[in-house]
Formats: sequence, structure tokens, C-alpha cells
Amino acid sequence: MAVRQRNLQDILALHRQRYPLMEPADYGKLLYQNEFGPEHMVDSPQAVLEQIAGEWEKEASSGTWEHVPLENPEEIGNHLYRFHLTGGYDPAMAAPLLARLFYLTAEQHHGSAESLEEKLAWLEQYGQNSGLCAPALKPWLKEYRRAGCPALSHSAAFRQAYAPHYRILRDEYAIYFPLLYEVEKRLLASKPVLVAIDGPCGGGKSSLAALLTELFPCRVLHMDDYYLPLEQRAPGWEETPCGNMDLERFLKEALLPATRGEPIACRPYNCRKGQLSEAELLPAAPLTVVEGSYSQHPLLALHYDFKVFLYCRPEEQLARLERRESARLEAYRQRWIPLEKAYYQTFRIVSRCDLCFDNTPYFV
Repeated sequence: MAVRQRNLQDILALHRQRYPLMEPADYGKLLYQNEFGPEHMVDSPQAVLEQIAGEWEKEASSGTWEHVPLENPEEIGNHLYRFHLTGGYDPAMAAPLLARLFYLTAEQHHGSAESLEEKLAWLEQYGQNSGLCAPALKPWLKEYRRAGCPALSHSAAFRQAYAPHYRILRDEYAIYFPLLYEVEKRLLASKPVLVAIDGPCGGGKSSLAALLTELFPCRVLHMDDYYLPLEQRAPGWEETPCGNMDLERFLKEALLPATRGEPIACRPYNCRKGQLSEAELLPAAPLTVVEGSYSQHPLLALHYDFKVFLYCRPEEQLARLERRESARLEAYRQRWIPLEKAYYQTFRIVSRCDLCFDNTPYFV
């Protein structure tokens, strides 16, 4: 999954607007985090957890979150975000999840001194042209380079004005943290958890399902495997929401066994051959994710523990489908997109979801 990135100049401009008391050290820290992520802050998983848990508990007990920016998570570029500790989460459950994501981000993301120097040189030139922190920026950069460009803390002025409490996370971890938290919370209840991801084609459903398999003991069911054979479709199915789906087979063979925590014999329908494929046994797993359009049809919806809807604006959807489908784009425009829209409207899918994500600014 690729994520649309703002360029460094746009990111600095946004932070400059959001935090007008930023000093040279705060801009340097932003670039350092952009380059190296959290790798310099990670000791061991246990140490990370203890630090985050203590900090989050302290913030929660204070009862004030007024310093958390309206845009949380907050992009810093290079596929990284600042995720601010905030209310709305139980620290006892959120802190271990954040610690794990923070640690994984540090393992996955690595920078270089050479690349950091390129960004510092750009900052110096940008500062001269824009008047950024003039006249303090240039001497600060000179001293910072002389010290070997170490990891930085926020300036005293920044800490006093904005009381920062955040961790650096990989883009997907930060953007989808609300969902990851809900999944983690339900898994702690020690019963099979079923999550449905619905939304228009090109919305990122399969990529989100893949992310969940990366983070949790999980199996994935794809609605595309449960098309109805052409000879079984009713006349006028092309204009009937879900008219191309074998929802009853999916319910009987896949969803109901999943609710009982049983193995699933998955038999994908092969559209080219016009027949069911040989069964693939999916072992029991604590988490079952169902991804695809029509996954939240009323025949199925009551069996899920959590329902998610992903979407993007129409112009972005067409751009994604053109890249992905190319020659079949017109079929999507004329048939599949209108069918999906009719399904969402007929069954009020969006209003019945637990979480909705607009992926337009992010995923391409």
C-alpha cells in the first residue's frame, strides 16, 4: 500500500502554522524524525512499554488533552506520523498496542547521516529564502553539525507552550490506530473476533486486511471468492445490488463457522472457469477479517463484532482504478461502481458501520 506524501516544504509550513513558537531545535527535530523515525528512542520492548504506559497514565489522570492537535496523527513525511497520546482510549490497553507499533516502526524504518545532511542543507537554504527563525537558524545549524547531528529534544519554549506527548509511527499504524485499538480490545476478551471491511472498489480494503494479518493472529476471507455462478443469477442481476453475490453460500460455508471459531473450507469461485475451486482449509484463528464490497449486507451484518467502511472521493477512486484495472475501467464505471452505490444506499451501510475512513488524502 502506497501513501501519498506531502513534500518537506509543505510539512514544515504546516508545523510552522500549527506551532508558531517553534525554534531551530524544533525544526531540526522534525527533520531528524523524518529521517530516522523512532530508532534512536528504542531500547527494548519492555522499556518502551513502561515509558509509554507511565506517560499515558499521567496524561490521563491530569484530565486535560488541550495540547493534542486537531490533526492527529500528524504527518512528518517519509511515511511517518506523530501519534499524540490522547483521550478516548483506555491507557491500560492502548499503551501496549502503541508500544508494539512504535517498536515495529523502529525495526522497519532506518535513515542515514547523509540523507539527514541533505535535509539540513535544504532547511538552511529554505530558512534564508523564507526568513524562518532568522537570524538564529544558521548559527544553530552550524553548532548542531559541529556536535555530530545527534538526536534532539524539543526546545524549552516548545515544551512549555505545547506540552508534546507523542510517538513516531509508520503511516498505516498511525492512520488506522483507532481500528487496531478496537481489534486489540476485542481480542483480549478471548473469543473469536470477526471484522468486516466494506467500501467501494479502490478504497484500500484488501490492503487493510493485509495489515491486520501483519499485526494479529488472523485469517482473511475475500468477498470476491463468493460470486454467484452466472447460470444461478436472476434476470436483471446487473441492476440489482448484490445480484452477483452468493451470500447464502458465504454465510453457510464461511461466516457461521468463523463465529464458532472453527476451521473454514474456502472454495473460491473461479470466474474464468465458471466453477468453484478446490477447497482450501483455513485453520481457526482468534481474528477473522472479511474484506470486500457487500460484506456488510443485512444477511451477514449481525454476525460481525466490528464493521469498518473505507472510501475515497469519486475522482480519486477512478484514478486508482485506472492504474489498477486499465482496460476494464469502463466496466467499473458503467456497472460495478453504480451497483456498489445502490447497495450502500439501499441498505444504509455507512450509517451502520462502527468506523469510517476517508482514504482520499492517504492511499494511492
